Amino acid sequence: MTDLRLATFRRRLDFRTMSQCKRPLKARRGFIILFGTRNVSGHDSAPPVDAQCPNCRQQSTIVGKAYRQWFTLFFIPVFPISGKTRMSECTRCKAVFRVPVEEFGQRVSAGSQAGYQQAIALYNSLRTSPGDSAMLQRLMEMYAAMNEYTEAINAAKHFPEALQNSQQCMTTLGRLHLAMQQPEQAIAVFDAALARNPALGEAHYYKAVSYMTMQPPQLDKAAVSARLARGAGYADADALMMEIDARAKRPG
Repeated sequence: MTDLRLATFRRRLDFRTMSQCKRPLKARRGFIILFGTRNVSGHDSAPPVDAQCPNCRQQSTIVGKAYRQWFTLFFIPVFPISGKTRMSECTRCKAVFRVPVEEFGQRVSAGSQAGYQQAIALYNSLRTSPGDSAMLQRLMEMYAAMNEYTEAINAAKHFPEALQNSQQCMTTLGRLHLAMQQPEQAIAVFDAALARNPALGEAHYYKAVSYMTMQPPQLDKAAVSARLARGAGYADADALMMEIDARAKRPG
């Protein structure tokens, strides 16, 4: 082979080698399998329970809930991998309690029964000491905790001597009327308490609240009572005055 032909052959060989090096590599094909677990909840078939929620302290409906742990493929539940766990949920504040709803109801009933027994014992004790204001105060608070506002008001009526001996009992009675949506009766009781002690900030405060709950609300009188509550050093009076001012500025 002559020198000219040899040089030409080498140039072709170098060109082919460079062309092969510049070819892109083929991408490898495949996919990622995403799997895991998640809790899936739903409603329980047990009937709901009407009770006071231990979390928000409001009368609410407690419903049954249940959940299971599921195996997921691409975030989609495929099959359960655990047994059903039952619990209860407050429909008002959404708090969850890790007991079945029927057990929740049994505990509430047991607690209410114990509360009624204590209330009966206090009531019988008041019969022998009808002027004991501290005992009447405890009895009214106990009934109020069970949302038995009518029983609490009746207790005050049955023991007028104990009621008249305590401005605090009068104020509690006014708050009970307020809870029963009886603002006129509440104001009358607060006025009786304030006649004994004009510096009773709690009575001024809830008297203002009573004026606000009337139909229509009497915001001018509420503002006067709120200012008196603030002058007496009641802690929440400033917030109440701001609420009254805000409502007074609303159109209509």
